[in-house]
Amino acid sequence: MGPTSTLRAPAVLLAPLVVLGATLALALVAWLASRRERSDRREARARLRREIRAFLRGEGHAERVIERAGRLDAGSFWTVLESRSFDAPLPTRLARALISSAHVREERRALRDDSPWRRELAARRLGLIRTRRTRRALQRALARGPELVTQSAALALARQRDAATLRWLLDHPAALARRTPRARLALLRAFGPSAHGILLATLERNGLDPQLERALIDVLGAGGCEAAAAGIAARLGHRDTNVRVAAARALGKLRGAPRSAELCAALRDPDWPVRAQAADALGRLGEPRAVALLGARLEDPAWWVRHHAAYALTRLGREGRAELERVRSASVDRYAREMADEALGAS
Repeated sequence: MGPTSTLRAPAVLLAPLVVLGATLALALVAWLASRRERSDRREARARLRREIRAFLRGEGHAERVIERAGRLDAGSFWTVLESRSFDAPLPTRLARALISSAHVREERRALRDDSPWRRELAARRLGLIRTRRTRRALQRALARGPELVTQSAALALARQRDAATLRWLLDHPAALARRTPRARLALLRAFGPSAHGILLATLERNGLDPQLERALIDVLGAGGCEAAAAGIAARLGHRDTNVRVAAARALGKLRGAPRSAELCAALRDPDWPVRAQAADALGRLGEPRAVALLGARLEDPAWWVRHHAAYALTRLGREGRAELERVRSASVDRYAREMADEALGAS
């Protein structure tokens, strides 16, 4: 090996180290720049929050709020509004101040975007800015759809307690036909107790979509709307099993207007989910006249019916415990005895 080869070897070995060092240096510079950018964004968001607080205290001006908002990127701006730093909904004065900001104007334009996902995001964001202008824009998006956008716009308007939106949804159940029962329930509940009168009037109609009927029953029951008790009890004879289940469940929550006779009859329903919910409801209502009927349900072929009947009896005081004791000692049904024993041990 000559002198040239000897000198070339360290250079060949050193070259990858130089490249690695340069790469690490560039990565470090990029990381520091990214860190600085994140820090600047946090500080910009904090300045906007301070400006908004000053405005709400009457110590600032709308122009300064808009000017601060204009310095933020869209994501940072909406992060500030979505944060828990401010009460929900945003105060009207603040909404009116922000309606002319570039970010809000952009979201109103986005409600007409070709992408449903972008329109859905715009509907969620505009729901924070509660003004007449944004409400009209959301109502148009509600009717235009598709279902994803309709759901988001409806939820935004529900939080504003917009009665016109609620009536539109009740008149157009197909608009949200593919939403889950939980999603429909959450949407109707978002309209608040003030919507109970509209929901009750709708429940009194004939020929309702069963999915909508179920949602109405659940909302009125969970909201403690005692005026709906008779209409809900009538649904225990509905052709749809899910509607009957919802009716039994709801009646167990309406303690001020119990419908024990109907629930006792529902213990003989041909579908076990209805029998199970009826048993649970009778226990919640503390109906002593149901003791013997609940005791008989301990021999039901469905485990959930036996379970709910047994635990309903534990809520019925001395008479209920006596019935459980009787079943445990005298029933010829092994499963009934086991369930009675479990409930007595848990009570």
